[in-house]
Amino acid sequence: MTNRYADEQLAIVPRMMTRTVTRREQARFDKNFDRWMRREWNGSEMRAMVACLGAVSRACGGARGEWGTLTDDEQQAMVRYFGMAYLPTRAEAYDDAEEFLENEIRCNRLSVKEFAQVMVLMFSPPG
Repeated sequence: MTNRYADEQLAIVPRMMTRTVTRREQARFDKNFDRWMRREWNGSEMRAMVACLGAVSRACGGARGEWGTLTDDEQQAMVRYFGMAYLPTRAEAYDDAEEFLENEIRCNRLSVKEFAQVMVLMFSPPG
């Protein structure tokens, strides 16, 4: 990961998704995310998510690869998780997406579809 705050984010995001994050962790997450958004994307969440979408979809083989098998909700959940956890830089988004694919999915012996389905569940509102 190229963003120096990404290691911390990667530790916090799963706790957020399981709703076990502390206030202090949430504050660190918010500070890291805001810093990333300002410094890397000039405050534009749309630019950040478009870059994340391009990077993750390419890493997952694009429309004709595993990415093409995902529903819109699954794609959105994957992009959201990648952006939140990895805080990719403009220059290294594609490399970060490859690392994301290897570390989060392949090392856990999951398919992209299986991981995406878990992300959809994790991002679903409680209840």
